Amino acid sequence: MLRPVRSLGTIIESSSATELTALWDRRAEQDRRMEMIVTSRSFLYLSKFYIEWDEYGRECLAAPLKTQQRVVATVLVFDRFGQRLAGTLMSKTNRAQLQCQINLLKQAGGRVVMYTPTNAIDRKVGCGQHIKIQLSESGEAIFGSSNITRSSFKAWNEFAVALRGPIVGLLIHNFFELLGSSIPEHEPLLDKRHSQPINIPLDYWSHDPNRDAGRWGALGRREINPLTLMLADKIRKAQRTIQLTSFYYKPARLIAEAIKEATARGVTVDIFHSHASALDSQLPWLAAVTDYPALAKQGVRIYENRHGEHSKIVLVDDEWTTFGSYNFEDAADSRMAEAMLVTQEASIVEMARAIFQELAADPDNRLVTSAEIKQWPASRRIATTLFRPIKQWF
Repeated sequence: MLRPVRSLGTIIESSSATELTALWDRRAEQDRRMEMIVTSRSFLYLSKFYIEWDEYGRECLAAPLKTQQRVVATVLVFDRFGQRLAGTLMSKTNRAQLQCQINLLKQAGGRVVMYTPTNAIDRKVGCGQHIKIQLSESGEAIFGSSNITRSSFKAWNEFAVALRGPIVGLLIHNFFELLGSSIPEHEPLLDKRHSQPINIPLDYWSHDPNRDAGRWGALGRREINPLTLMLADKIRKAQRTIQLTSFYYKPARLIAEAIKEATARGVTVDIFHSHASALDSQLPWLAAVTDYPALAKQGVRIYENRHGEHSKIVLVDDEWTTFGSYNFEDAADSRMAEAMLVTQEASIVEMARAIFQELAADPDNRLVTSAEIKQWPASRRIATTLFRPIKQWF
């Protein structure tokens, strides 16, 4: 039994769901999110890394504005650093239109909060919040990996789940931590909806390294992220197979070492992440590529999705799975608030197994071979060598 832990910026607790619906299909997730928004009658909470002013951003903000006009308490949380990054993807006109819509929502009584670390150094080096939660008084919550952008619903793979039951109480608590305040009068509206038999055990892991920053913030952070520690521990205990997805695979040292130990024991490791073309900038991909020679030597199979792999799913030995917002990168370990759901429930493990079978058969996923890595041009070898000392910041 997982021992409950709730401390500054950290939630580690066993819970359960009475319903869990996988939202791997992009249209299904978008439809589920919009249905919750348009049918909310008391409150609507939404946290994302960023929102882009495209057809999805316009739809998502127009609907909450209408709900707010029905006297619905609408609360949106975005990350200041993430939103600044998103701004580089938009034209000046689109940025202005996005801000205008946000202002209209605020004028109607809604709250739009930009999560901002208190430490000045953390703000400079791109620390923030990366947890994606949506819930309303209906008792349903949606938890997963996507942002509000065309990329999440037209290009990249994403994964989310729709949840009901006691787990929603943990999600609302986590949302309040990101918001920086609570709204106690809304919690009883969720409590009365937990009367169904509890049948899906889940552990919820959430950690915000920015809540206890210290003087030097991310530059002097020495604490071990409990999510990183949990993932490294499960990887070390793997006996047969490890399969994982991440936007770009460039993990914290603990996880890299755990993968190396697992392959040395003969464990088969499959990594599905993004091709360079998934972003306008190749820097995050280049940061991941620096590890390719070592991974190939270990026998790890690396797949690049040419459209982009933005889901965050781990499956160990076809017996244990976790999913949520944690990318395999240093930012998730030391700079971003992240959250993951963990379970050994057979039906959820089977769901994850089916996703990995689909990824392995997907022609958009290209296997990077050892022979290809050995034939890299001198320019790429030099670039990866120069990039290695600073890759954690990309």
